[in-house]
Amino acid sequence: MAGLAAPPTPLPPSELVAHAHEVRALLDELAALTGSENAWGLRVLRRNVELAVMSPETLDRAENQMDFIEELAEAIWDGADSGFRYAVKPAATPEGTRVREQRREAIVARFDRLADQLCKQVEHWQAFEGAAAGAPLGAPRLPQAEHMV
Repeated sequence: MAGLAAPPTPLPPSELVAHAHEVRALLDELAALTGSENAWGLRVLRRNVELAVMSPETLDRAENQMDFIEELAEAIWDGADSGFRYAVKPAATPEGTRVREQRREAIVARFDRLADQLCKQVEHWQAFEGAAAGAPLGAPRLPQAEHMV
């Protein structure tokens, strides 16, 4: 890879900002389905997402992108925080509750896929950056390395 330069950030900033908008919408929907808006992990994640949405220039730096992605992955994959696993609020009918639960599961699955995708993009960027610089890979790995599917 001699002569190649790593991109300045793991993702184009506009792409990560678009993901932040998606995460915000999914957090809103999850909170409406479950009443989990006060769960610690969701509150922390919402704060980080709001910062990214309100000040997208914060994601122009690689370090900030990696922090954002790491915090997203930790919030989603943290088994100690049940915010993503709250039961749905009951609907008027059992069928309605079942539909709500299916939607909750789809949202959580989307969060999982998104965290996995973003972590892989950071790892790819770190490998490319290290190879382009001729340096050994010594950067800390994102939480994906510890995630069990």
